[in-house]
Amino acid sequence: MSPRPYGGVTADRRRADRRAALLDAALDLLAKEGVRGTSLRAVCARAGLNPRYFYESFTDLDALLAEVHDRIVAEIAEAAARGVAAAGPDAGLRATVRSAAMAALDTGRADPRKIRVMLVEATASPVLRARQHAARRDYTRRVIEYARTFSDIPPGADARVHFIATMLVAGWNENLIAWLDGELQTTLSGLADMFADAAEALATHAAARPR
Repeated sequence: MSPRPYGGVTADRRRADRRAALLDAALDLLAKEGVRGTSLRAVCARAGLNPRYFYESFTDLDALLAEVHDRIVAEIAEAAARGVAAAGPDAGLRATVRSAAMAALDTGRADPRKIRVMLVEATASPVLRARQHAARRDYTRRVIEYARTFSDIPPGADARVHFIATMLVAGWNENLIAWLDGELQTTLSGLADMFADAAEALATHAAARPR
């Protein structure tokens, strides 16, 4: 039998709420204090929970941090996919890429902590750094898939397409960091435009016949 509701809230709901509080506390600490300032005790204090509640949801701090990171990656990927769908099936490469980039950027604008954690703070944790690299490889794979959808990639160009897609993803990440740090002065719309222009130019280069 499930425990009876307490104050009208079920035990499962209370556990889910505590888990959500821990995830948000970890996100907030990572964004503001960095990995070094994100301890198990600090997360529990920020969430307003006794440390004993931590272990009902997570085996250790690394498991919590990994879930924070993976949720951000999934949210950004889902936003980009919605942007692709919003562009419509008849949109060209540039319009599709711009729509996807703008949707992803809107997610970051809604909660800037997520972009900083995913791109900047994750590098300070071996666990998150490995997941960051895996996410970049996944984004690179998605870019290659889109390139093949919109462009007639010649046979034997796989290595070149992969090289270009990797440059595009890495460049996007570095420019987002520069924008977060105030080094790149532009708007979110300007970022989306520049990324779309770069994607179109690189796709055109990838589709060119090898010399």
